[in-house]
Amino acid sequence: MSDCCDLSVWDMDVRQEPTIRVGVVLPEDDMQQVRLTIPAEPYVIGLDDMAGPTVDSTTLDATVEGERVVVQVGDQRLGPASVVRLAPRDEQPLVRGAGIHVRGVVTGRGFHWQKRIHPALAGPLEVRVHDGLLLVVNEVPLEHYLVGVVTGEMSGDCPLEFLKSQVVVARSWVLALTENKHPGLPIHRCNDDDCQRYHGTTHITARAIEAVNSTRGQVLVDNRREIIDANYSKSCGGISETPENVWSVSKSGLTAVVDAPADSSARRFFPVTADNLHEYLTGDWLSSTDIFCSPAVVSEDDILRHLGKVDEAGRYFRWKVRYDREDLEQILRDKFFARLDSSHVAALTTLVDLRVSRRGVSGRAIEIDIQYLDPMRQTRFVKIADQHRIRDVLHEKFLFSSAFEVDIERDEAGLPRTITLTGAGWGHGAGMCQIGALGMAIRGYSCEDIVNHYFDGINIYACY
Repeated sequence: MSDCCDLSVWDMDVRQEPTIRVGVVLPEDDMQQVRLTIPAEPYVIGLDDMAGPTVDSTTLDATVEGERVVVQVGDQRLGPASVVRLAPRDEQPLVRGAGIHVRGVVTGRGFHWQKRIHPALAGPLEVRVHDGLLLVVNEVPLEHYLVGVVTGEMSGDCPLEFLKSQVVVARSWVLALTENKHPGLPIHRCNDDDCQRYHGTTHITARAIEAVNSTRGQVLVDNRREIIDANYSKSCGGISETPENVWSVSKSGLTAVVDAPADSSARRFFPVTADNLHEYLTGDWLSSTDIFCSPAVVSEDDILRHLGKVDEAGRYFRWKVRYDREDLEQILRDKFFARLDSSHVAALTTLVDLRVSRRGVSGRAIEIDIQYLDPMRQTRFVKIADQHRIRDVLHEKFLFSSAFEVDIERDEAGLPRTITLTGAGWGHGAGMCQIGALGMAIRGYSCEDIVNHYFDGINIYACY
């Protein structure tokens, strides 16, 4: 691999496909052993800079020993080594299930669908130790990586024009190189939703491969021919959000859009305000809406067949979460107050009020105020800003989105008895709405139509 093909030094002048290093087991997963199943093809085991044995059709365990890795293959012990590299001896075809199967990989870290899976990963695998915990890295050409992304994020059996859109957007996000979410680790991206969901060859389909091959090297660029940082989320709920209200930064090509045809009556809700929020979330208009991510276009009864394999079926366009006061108090204690400096913020004993104090144009809460009583029965106030933080602290796992209204039923003393959040969408809501893009493809829109709907002032450009 030459330096010019490494993603960390890639730019548009290279005109070559880069190689990406994807972290599939991270130190935060708290693993000290991982089991790897080698397929019926030869893999060379490298120990630091020395070539070791060639193996196939076997299972091996890689285990932390101090700050090094030991590999057990049958009764043979290899290492310890700082880096163990398992590389296919011969070129591998891109087919479903190709590569090494890795046991117990975490997916959905911190979200409501978190679980462990056993992905198949083609190409070299590298096992090393970081602060006493395992780090497993898959090194693959970018186009092969994208096949694993598009079939990790959504089903590889989705309409071709949707898959092409997802690939172009995902490729743009990677090549824009605007974020390093894992500083200090020798990876470019991880395998999960905070980067892009990547499941290797586990779920790939012929249609997904076609989507990648037919858009090879294509990215979204602005009028300066710079690749845009093209974000996406599962469902915007009808109106997408600005990056300023999600991450407090502006991004070229990203703006809020109504996820519907140009003549849609849904446009009367843009922007969502305190005056129209309740109607936007619950009104009768929803039964006949033409919003692309709505159940009228993408049926919620069979949505699971369109989603990624680790996703869970649910009602994401509109949803409701109801808490007894005591239950929400405990969630807030565990996920917010316990993480604060008790010398500066008094403990919560009784929740008094929960209000959204600032919203984005899509109705997403970007700041909430909590009123409560401390152990001395003194009234206290605390503010929580950032939609991601809000979603974290208002759910025992993770709230679908921050586009919600709060309804509080109070007891005779005026304290909350129940707190109901009625909301819209799934995810941060900025950039491309995946279910909306799927709905557009179902309605016959092309890849170009789809990306131009969600991104402003952009062109599709082949950078290699």
